[in-house]
Amino acid sequence: MTQSERAAELRRLHHDPEVLVLVNAWDVGSAKLIAQVPGCRAVATSSAAVAWALGYADGEQIPREEMLEVVRRVAAAVELPVTADLEAGYGDASATAAAAWQAGAVGMNLEDGEASLEEHVERVRAARAAAPELVINARTDLYLLGRPDFEETVARANAYLEAGADCAFVPGVYDAETIGKLAVAIKGPLNVLASPTLPAIADLQKLGVARVSVGSGIAKAALAFSVRATEEVFERGTFECLEGAIPHAEMQELLG
Repeated sequence: MTQSERAAELRRLHHDPEVLVLVNAWDVGSAKLIAQVPGCRAVATSSAAVAWALGYADGEQIPREEMLEVVRRVAAAVELPVTADLEAGYGDASATAAAAWQAGAVGMNLEDGEASLEEHVERVRAARAAAPELVINARTDLYLLGRPDFEETVARANAYLEAGADCAFVPGVYDAETIGKLAVAIKGPLNVLASPTLPAIADLQKLGVARVSVGSGIAKAALAFSVRATEEVFERGTFECLEGAIPHAEMQELLG
């Protein structure tokens, strides 16, 4: 597929009867492993996981160029559509959206964080103008920041969709009742963030959710396993943690 065809496919997947499930990668190896799993229809990057892998804290501490270099490498490594988490646009949503498209991504997350509704509307408009084909997933963070406000969240989501976003992302909401109400009130595809307490994918589909993202969850789980494995080695002096590891030859073939 061409990049334009991948963008069209990613946009279409937001309106498919089946929920679009995105497991977020943080480097080429994780992206290729994720992409080969049956059922995977697109690959996303996690801004937090990429930043941590490169030695930065989350929250736009990483230079945009370093984030986009990882996006470029991931997009070049997989055939599936790639959507990139690009935080709040690194101070210039227009330039970031254009650079994301140039890097090979066909979608981007754009979060409002502490910004006003009006400020983020302008970011979305700027990103849309700079990259007309890019699938923009506009995120509103009230629930994630611990300031749950249903009416304000809906107002923000709908304003971002009207400004040109393709999907509204509301992380931090995990109960079925609120998710169902959001799906009805938001006038476009709804994206939610995975957590151990989130309803199952089949239930999310019934609630009207279009997209669910794992975010940095898999990366955090992998890091937690690394700590547990290291503790086993030092505390018990055993290596049971190595059972089930991906064989060296398999990784060589995957990346060769």
